[in-house]
Amino acid sequence: MSNQAVNSSENNNVTLVLFHNDLRVADNATLLKASKISINGKLLLVYASSLTDILNDKEHYDAYRYEAMGQARQQFLYESLADLNTSLIQRGNRLLYLQKGDEALDVFTQLSYLIEQQQVMDICISQTADYNQNKVYGLLQAKYPEIQWHIQTTATLFDELPLEQLPKSFTQFRKQIETDYDLLHAEKDIVIYPTPESLAPLPEHMLSRNEYFFESQLSNEAGHDKPSQQLSSFRGGELNGLNHLHTYFDSDAPSTYKTTRNALDDWTHSTKFSAWLANGSLSVNTVLNRLRRYERDIIANDSTYWIWFELLWREYFYWYAVTHQARLFWFKGIGQHTPSNQLDNQLLAQWKIGTTPYPIVNACMNQLSTTGYMSNRGRQLVASCFIHELGLDWRYGAAYFEQHLIDYDVGSNWGNWQYLAGVGADPRGCRQFNLDKQTQQYDPNGEFIRQWQGNTQKSD
Repeated sequence: MSNQAVNSSENNNVTLVLFHNDLRVADNATLLKASKISINGKLLLVYASSLTDILNDKEHYDAYRYEAMGQARQQFLYESLADLNTSLIQRGNRLLYLQKGDEALDVFTQLSYLIEQQQVMDICISQTADYNQNKVYGLLQAKYPEIQWHIQTTATLFDELPLEQLPKSFTQFRKQIETDYDLLHAEKDIVIYPTPESLAPLPEHMLSRNEYFFESQLSNEAGHDKPSQQLSSFRGGELNGLNHLHTYFDSDAPSTYKTTRNALDDWTHSTKFSAWLANGSLSVNTVLNRLRRYERDIIANDSTYWIWFELLWREYFYWYAVTHQARLFWFKGIGQHTPSNQLDNQLLAQWKIGTTPYPIVNACMNQLSTTGYMSNRGRQLVASCFIHELGLDWRYGAAYFEQHLIDYDVGSNWGNWQYLAGVGADPRGCRQFNLDKQTQQYDPNGEFIRQWQGNTQKSD
């Protein structure tokens, strides 16, 4: 697949954008490419839900994969898609939404019919580290070899891995990147792709096919069990992501980030960019440019550097997923260590619903199930408990996070779980946290545990 594919079709050519984790119009190289290709043609803008369900060989987590996306994550996604749809309508097109209903064909088949019926000649996608999503793209390419594919970078700081190979640890990666690419202190800002002012229209015979329209699909799901409000400050969509970005950097919070980032439940104590970055409502380049501006105009200190440090962690895990592909989901991970292989459904259920003997863990899990979010410190504690205190197979925990986290990112999620299970990138092996000590350090007065109803009778 080449970014340099040249379209030579007639003026009535049809281009299709397949959105994935790039749900924005600003700094979106994929949408910009599609707008240029289709300038004299027609444009289909599609989000295909559960597209990877077509794969029958997801052996890496078939036994423990979830059946339905968690409510909070689903709502955040809907809000993001609704905002994207509004932006597309303002530019002369709209979002088409494919999903599998009770009697509908699978989404891959629906997408195939759409491609064939509309005689699509070009498909534009964003580069992704999602192993299964890439397998589906491969199936589509094999099925329609005559279609030109255009792949752009929308999710990362670098278009490709900027090193000869991925280092075995994050520390090595960070040091090499900071030596060779001083992005934080470069003279010029990262280039931001312009936002298309207008988009080519839908094909005429699609204008009446409102069963494809995002609004119609959403109304068809009105009877499904979805929360009307999240008990958190997260609201999906590009507009909300940009508003949060500006609010955060207009405050003093960036200058104290390193000292406050481990707080379990305070909105201002960490950046909270992760959810919008994860589904592409917010561009990482936009975040970095805003951080650079804060350092230039306000202050540059250990805390502002640490925001950059966390962006590098995100970048590392993206290329970790690209490099290791299916091994991201293997029991032994990328290492040769064999972790616990226990499957105790009772212990697993206790962990999920927050009834373990560990109040801090229960509180964090209750927070996750309610809001779809958990602090980074909380994630480390509940994962450590899952692996070490409960002795459970780490992949079941990773899959549960995938189901519920509104900021789910394939590389960061599965890479971090491997890291804590001792089968990933950490040269020191598995990490275990002392839960009593961590509770005293991060919730000494028990406020977080009380708020999220974490208290429980300790079992014998």
